Amino acid sequence: PALATTTVFLLDKPGAAQSVIRTGLVTISRTHPDYLPLLLMNQVFGGQFTARLNMNLRQNKGYSYGYNSFVEWHTPSSMLMAGGSVQTEVTKPAVEETLREFRDIKGARPVEEQEFQTAKDALLRQLPSAFETPGQIADQLAALVEYSLPDDYFRTVASRIEAVSLADVRRAAESYLDSDRLTLLVVGDRARIEPGLRELGLPLRLVDTEGKEI
Repeated sequence: PALATTTVFLLDKPGAAQSVIRTGLVTISRTHPDYLPLLLMNQVFGGQFTARLNMNLRQNKGYSYGYNSFVEWHTPSSMLMAGGSVQTEVTKPAVEETLREFRDIKGARPVEEQEFQTAKDALLRQLPSAFETPGQIADQLAALVEYSLPDDYFRTVASRIEAVSLADVRRAAESYLDSDRLTLLVVGDRARIEPGLRELGLPLRLVDTEGKEI
């Protein structure tokens, strides 16, 4: 269910040396007309090594060995998720940086031309690797059926990626990254990280391993 405001869900893992952070929201269907703009936006946001999330939390801050985002595509809706594992003592600032990146790409620091072109080039170069084995080919054919895509989808997808504009990607970020209503799950040593998380001023709910509130 949609949340009224960004909410932190905390799962206690006593003695954990790291905290696992996952920040997510429900987003558009795989069959939505803005599928490719959102896919490209995510590529800039956290979908590759040089994406914003990884460059910030791994390269610049040194909080994590890897911090990324992905979209798990479904119908009638999908899930965009961002996060990674961070050192316990930097759980609070890592969450702060994650939330800031969600806000920035939506408005304060929109996708730039160079980021956009790099993301587009990466997606185009990745296309052949999705058809290297019989299993991969079967998966791609299954996607045609699952999402009711046209038979010539893979013949035309490269040209449609090329047709996506920077304005399209910026619009996707503005339209679909609801940075004020994120679901944020943190798994870690509650005794060490809860005080800092409460300082964020966000609603905080304790949950068990089944996701039920305690």
